Amino acid sequence: MFLKMVKNDFIRNKIITMTVFVFITMAVILAASAVNNIGNLIQGISKFQQSAVPADITVMHAGEYDQGKIDRFTDQYRDHIAMQETMVLQNIDGSNIHFGQNQTMAGTIQDISFVVQNKNFDFILNLDNKRLDVKKGFVAVPIYFMEQHDLKIGDTITVKSGWYEKAFVISDYARDFEMNSPLTSSKRFVINQDDYNEMLKMQAGELEYLIEFKLNESGDSAAVQTAYNEAGLPANGPILEGKIFAIFNSMSDMIVAIVIIFISMLLLVIASLCIRLTFLATIDEDMREIGVMKAMGISRKDIKKVYLNKYRIIAAAAGIIGYLMSFAAVNLLNSNMRLYIASDLSGSLNYILALIAPLLVYVIIVMYCKRVLKRIDKISAVEALRSDIMERGKNSFPLLKNKFFSTNIYMGLRDVGKRFRLYRLLLVIFIVCTFIVILPVNIYNTMSSPEFSSYMGIGKQDMRIDLRRTDSITEDFKKLQEELQNDSDIEKFAPYITSSYQVKNAEGSWDYMNIETGDFSVFPLKFLEGRAPEREGEISLSLANAAKDGLNKKVGDEVTVKTGGQEQKLTVTGIYQDITNGGKTAKAHTSLGVNEEAILWYIVSLDLAEGVDARKKMEYYQNAYSTAQVNDIKEYTQQTLGNIIDQMGTVVVGGISVAIIIAVLITALFLRMLLSKDMSQIAIMRSMGLTLKQISHQYMAGTLMVLILGIILGVLTANLLGEFLVSLAMSSMGAAKIEFVHIIWQTWLLCPLALIIAVGLTIYISCKVAVKDDLSVVLRS
Repeated sequence: MFLKMVKNDFIRNKIITMTVFVFITMAVILAASAVNNIGNLIQGISKFQQSAVPADITVMHAGEYDQGKIDRFTDQYRDHIAMQETMVLQNIDGSNIHFGQNQTMAGTIQDISFVVQNKNFDFILNLDNKRLDVKKGFVAVPIYFMEQHDLKIGDTITVKSGWYEKAFVISDYARDFEMNSPLTSSKRFVINQDDYNEMLKMQAGELEYLIEFKLNESGDSAAVQTAYNEAGLPANGPILEGKIFAIFNSMSDMIVAIVIIFISMLLLVIASLCIRLTFLATIDEDMREIGVMKAMGISRKDIKKVYLNKYRIIAAAAGIIGYLMSFAAVNLLNSNMRLYIASDLSGSLNYILALIAPLLVYVIIVMYCKRVLKRIDKISAVEALRSDIMERGKNSFPLLKNKFFSTNIYMGLRDVGKRFRLYRLLLVIFIVCTFIVILPVNIYNTMSSPEFSSYMGIGKQDMRIDLRRTDSITEDFKKLQEELQNDSDIEKFAPYITSSYQVKNAEGSWDYMNIETGDFSVFPLKFLEGRAPEREGEISLSLANAAKDGLNKKVGDEVTVKTGGQEQKLTVTGIYQDITNGGKTAKAHTSLGVNEEAILWYIVSLDLAEGVDARKKMEYYQNAYSTAQVNDIKEYTQQTLGNIIDQMGTVVVGGISVAIIIAVLITALFLRMLLSKDMSQIAIMRSMGLTLKQISHQYMAGTLMVLILGIILGVLTANLLGEFLVSLAMSSMGAAKIEFVHIIWQTWLLCPLALIIAVGLTIYISCKVAVKDDLSVVLRS
């Protein structure tokens, strides 16, 4: 009997049932896709790491180097170190790498190195995650440059440096665990040993060394680093731990996964509201049938089972279909992962993890249904036969008080006020849909904005000139400053030098830290606390450096830095945000001095005078200083974060599509139930002479008012709550206080207009169809 009743209910409410089914399916698809994406990321990174065997400690060094000392150190610490290997990099300036129609890689912010494959670990892989074996005359190009310059297999790149000139045919794309991410500032091109030897003989590039260590399972990374520093071994560049490479590789996909998971959580909230709305309307329609069943002695448990079984079937079917469809949907999210981490993401883990979503949605729906169905317990048989659960409110909005609107619009607004408990479900859903649209848009606009440079430890500026490490770098740096001083097109500029210094950590031992020195008042940073270093003996720290797992310092504390063989105590004046270099950087007053033996890079920031053509000025300095990287700050941000920005663009399109579909489906569902309930009321208005158009306008006015209010509250919530949530998620990456860049015409005009048009058409069609029912049939019923 109960199965027959459920079947009849499906037939009677086909549209409502299908709407709820589609919505729950959508919730499962998105939730399962997000979980699947995380499973793919975990599995992909693990496989990538197993194949690449990255170093646990990597020391970057340029200058004099003695492998014998490294070997003796390795033998001394065999309890910790399993293997040691040194990769010799030949750094080639981007302007010396030619491809296509007279194009070069000049202007890239990346250091370009030509290398040969390692023998023991830190292997560079192809797109099948197999070790690269490059033949003579060929080259494997990093994925980053493949995307930047649209390089194809079979294309030719030519290296011209001094007396050296050679053309290489692209045979593979290089997937590099340590230098894959755009957030790392170096990229490795892999060539054959014979070609490498020829390049080395011709002295085509500047030499740099990666001194790499692979530890035993019980090896202590901190102990090895401390011992390495105390032994005075080559280390005039940064020392990096292996875990930072995993973070860089997963960062862009993890950010997208976090956003999608958050959207999925919002969808579950909407699912609950949708179920509640459907139940209330269904119970209201079936109130008399419930009264008859109670009068016949049917138990409350059996009555509730009639309604619960229907949604158990819907939730189970939607869960199965959504689960299966999620594997197609996830391909839209993991294209970047397939390119940078693993082409083959198949495996059992993602199938198992993706099951969490449909099971969770099923449990939430069933539990929520049981909670809503408790209302049946409170209804007696007599009350059920004569009452209306969604009874209208009192007449607190008399028509005579209307002075501003037409009668039909006022009646629609009045209905919202009288039945606000009913309409508030729709209001919350519109708020959430708007939030789903605006939050990704705000994140995308913020990351695309030049102002995002403030979260990369860079003050607001027009241009940035990076000088690469060459034999003449010091002279070039001085010459560049003199030329900028005499250039009337330059409004202001400031030189900065970043060196590696020994800094005493929280345990009292010495670590290496990158410290930038210069005048930070010219291009000021935004500080979370305090200010920039302005006087002698002052330093500011990045958030990650000041944190408990860093130096554990706050404003006013002292930091001990070793320079020129002497220890200096510097006072912390401020804490700023920086997501580059693992988030661990520092800025000090020029009085600290430059560590000449460990200079990492020279940078000049500048602003142009009003009316100066930025592109021409960039071209001039790029040609004048061939080994420099000249970028406007927007281009610099794009090259560093372009991968993440592109993925966020996909999330924006997906968020808008999902939000519009949800808003349309739920609006149609809500109006169908509302108009079905008000059928008698509509018939009375029609018998009194009101036209179909006038009645439609009443419902349209009320629903549109709820929509507009929901959009306003949704935008405000996305702007305020969204900043807090994004800051919370980014705090582990070095940015704990994100301020959105708002493009007003997008957040307050374009996106709301898309929702208003889509929902407005739905309201118009739903009202037009519903109020056309035969009047005689309605009155007889």
